[in-house]
Amino acid sequence: MDIGWWGWAAGGGLVLFMILSRSVIRPLKWIWYGIIYTAVGALALFLLNLAGELVQFRIPINPVTAFITGVLGLPGLLYLVLVKLFFLGG
Repeated sequence: MDIGWWGWAAGGGLVLFMILSRSVIRPLKWIWYGIIYTAVGALALFLLNLAGELVQFRIPINPVTAFITGVLGLPGLLYLVLVKLFFLGG
């Protein structure tokens, strides 16, 4: 299985971040929090899409939208809804 250049760049960036912060635990903790926030955001988007089926409104669930929703919370979800309605023609 080929990792590709992006995999090597991500791994190198993680190692560089660990060297600069002089810690191994802190960057791994941030990655873990990012994964948790993304999972919570994906769940919130799933529930929004479930309720939005009544009016044919969906926001795609991908890592970017899930991360925005997970990190920013309700304002992030509102932002995605407004972008969908006003800029993408909802």
